[in-house]
Formats: sequence, structure tokens, C-alpha cells
Amino acid sequence: MPDNANSGTSGKDLFAELNEQLLEAQFELRKAGKGPVLLLIAGNDFAGKAEVIDTFYQWLDNRFLNTRAFALPRGLEKQMPPFWRYCRALPLAGEIGFYLGSWYHQPLRKFSRGETSVKRFTAQMQDILRFERLLVHEGATVLKLWLHLDAEDEDGQARSEKTQTSETIAMREWSDFSAADYQKVRSAAQLMIDLTSVGGAPWIRVAGRDAGQRDLEIGQLLLDTLRSCLNDEKQTAIPRSWIPSTRPRLDELDYSQALSKDDYKALLEHYQNRLRELLKHPGFARRSLLLVFEGTDAAGKGGTIRRITQCLDPRFLRVHGTRAPTDEEKLQPYLMRFWRRIPRPGTIVVFDRSYYGRVLVERVEGFCTPAQWQRAYGEINDFEQQLRQAGTLVIKFWLAITPEEQLDRFNAREESPLKRYKLTDEDWRNREKWPAYRDAVHDMLEFTSTENAPWHLISSENKKHGRIEALKIVCETLEQALD
Repeated sequence: MPDNANSGTSGKDLFAELNEQLLEAQFELRKAGKGPVLLLIAGNDFAGKAEVIDTFYQWLDNRFLNTRAFALPRGLEKQMPPFWRYCRALPLAGEIGFYLGSWYHQPLRKFSRGETSVKRFTAQMQDILRFERLLVHEGATVLKLWLHLDAEDEDGQARSEKTQTSETIAMREWSDFSAADYQKVRSAAQLMIDLTSVGGAPWIRVAGRDAGQRDLEIGQLLLDTLRSCLNDEKQTAIPRSWIPSTRPRLDELDYSQALSKDDYKALLEHYQNRLRELLKHPGFARRSLLLVFEGTDAAGKGGTIRRITQCLDPRFLRVHGTRAPTDEEKLQPYLMRFWRRIPRPGTIVVFDRSYYGRVLVERVEGFCTPAQWQRAYGEINDFEQQLRQAGTLVIKFWLAITPEEQLDRFNAREESPLKRYKLTDEDWRNREKWPAYRDAVHDMLEFTSTENAPWHLISSENKKHGRIEALKIVCETLEQALD
């Protein structure tokens, strides 16, 4: 409550004071470019969830407010990873987002109806916790509220005629549940709260019977949250004792492998035709394909990607060349821009460099903290696991060449009018950091090569060999998945 809440100040004055403090904090949040602040409002439909949001729209600058009301997933949303639609709708830094029907709603509904086991529900809550931790670690602040009523209010639903405002503001989350059904929701919600009230985003229960008291309490909670965000009063990740990889996997590659021109031409035609046929398989309409290309500078990623994509239907293909994040993207969780580019069912997406930049260039160049890149291995594995569960095949390539071959290619690019544009001062600087990049690659390979999304190391010392190997791996992985 405001500082003078117990000093005899009138209720009207309390609201005015709180309103002024919230406006000031909102302005400071915007000015500092911090946040976003996400306010998740769940609970009984008649406890005033929509009215609370309406109050904040009366108090605050609407230009920097976002309300997200998620119904149950439909159409494409059912076919994509569960967090896809939430990632696409995250507010920007400096904004406040209000959530009705958040990422908790669908799991809670199914569990309340007995459609999900306790084991499955617990696993879903753990997935949500990892998602929220990613948001918090990347600058977001999450405030989770459960609005409740006394049992007699819930049984009688006596407040339904007094909450007409909410009918025009937002959906009802539990409109198809009877009073008896809602008793199961209360029990399920208690387990949800117990499982997910950890770390920097606990659930806070707020009574909804007295609208004025409810709005004051939530307003003060939001004010405290905004001030904590401005003062950086968050739990910060403490880097674990770092144990780097000891496997010299790049040194194990056979860089002498090569193909003759005739063999290359025959194999290229064979695998391109095979890939075309595989993508016509009826089962692929329910799947999608994500190809991730990383590798040493000048290792031939672009040429390999072209040999794969030139045999694909461009209507169902997107190639994304990953560059440094924009100023706006720097203020968002680093995986968000990749969430927005993942393939839809029946399509192929290629990343020419990818989200692995966090554990490669950002690590080596000091563009992120040790805590961030060490944490990123687990976040990336979780991201790829969600893609796999939604039917996306993730195939990852590291194209490798020796330092000597890289120098030859750099010199050739420098002398070629058609390739000179590919060579930059940054390429030469990166070459000087070869040992640091080698160590980063070894760590990446060890900590993110999972059973469902392993890394494929390919010697690209001979470009023809590298291209055919990549095409062969794509075909074999698709064939196995579709069978």
C-alpha cells in the first residue's frame, strides 16, 4: 500500500497517490528501456480479472500497455510448439503486458478435467518454469496473480450480474465450467501454484470480493515490481563452476576426404532428386525441417546451402542469414527472434548462422556475460526439444576447415572481384582468435549435441565433399523420420 495508507488518508486520495506513483514508475521504465513487465492475471472469472486491467488502462499511459488474451490454441497454433504463440506476442522493453489466458491456462484446464496425469502436469509446469527463467534472465519481470473468491461467492456465482464490464474487455476463461467443476480448478490451481512459485516469479493470491481493496493491492504490487525492475533487484544467475570440454572433436576429423568432379556431379543429382521425393511424402505435411548451418569462416556454408535449396520449392522455403541483433532485439530475450522464424508444418527453414551465436561469437567477443553464455546451452537444448516435440526435424551442421585452408580461401577472395565482398576486417580479426573459437566450438558440440538434435561435423576442406555429405545427412534423417 502507499506509504500513508494507514494514516487516515481517504480512499480517494489513496487511489490518486497510487495512480501518480504508477505513472511515474511507468515513465521511468520507458525512459530506462528496461523490462518488459509481464502481469499474469488468473483465477476466478468473477473475481475481477478484466476489471483490474480496465483500472490500469484508466490510470496509465495506454501507448505502452499491451493486453494479451489467449484463447485455446486453434489451427496452426495446435501444430506449433506450445510457447511459440507467446514468444511472438511478447511486449517490448519499456512496456507493461497484461496476460489473460497465459501459458498456464491450457495445462490447468486439461488437468482440472482429468485429461492430464499428475506426472504430465508436473512436467508441463517444469517446462513453464524454464520458459519463465529464460524471460527473467533476459530482462523481463514476471508478476503472477491468482484472484480468488470465498467459497460462497464461487458456489452462487452471485457476482456475474455485476461484472458486465469484463464481458466486453476479455474472454471468460472458465465459462464452460460449472460451480462443481470449478472446485476441481481450485485444487488443480493449488498444485500449479505449489509447483511454480519459485525463484523470481512466485504466485501471489489476491482476494477479489472487495473491488477497491483488490485494485489497491494489485496496484501496489505492480508499483513494487516496477521499482524493483528499475533498481535491478532481481535474482541474477550465478555462473556454475565452469568445466570446459576436453574432447578435441575438430582435430578428429579427416580433412583429406575429397570427391572428383564426375563423382560430385553424379552424387549431387542423386541426392537432390532423393530430397525432392522425400519432401513430397504425405507425412512431411505434418512435419517441418530446420537446418542449422554453423562453421569456420570461409568453410563453404553458403555454397552448401545453395546446393540444398536449389532443389526445393521456394514457396515452402525460407533462408535466414543471421546477423548481429538490432537495438530493439538486444532488449528482448535472445531466442525470441529465432522463435519467430521457426518453420510451420510442411515448410523448411535454413539458418545461415543461428542462435548458437550466443555460445560462439558473443562468448568469444565478450558481447554477453559468462553467466549468459553458460546458461544458454540449457536454454538452446530446451528450445530444440520443444521443436522436436512439435514435429520439427532439427539438423545441425558444423562445416570445418583447417587454418591453412582458411588462409588460402581468404587470399583467393581478396583477389577475386566477384568474391571480394565476402571478406571483411572482422574475418581477419576472427582468424586471430582461432584458439578461442576452437574452444567455444568444442564446448558447443559437447553440451548441445543431443540424441534428438545431434551435431554433424563435416570436413569442408574439399567443398564438393562437404556439400554431398550435408545433402546425404538431410536425406537420411528425413527418410528415417518419415518411415
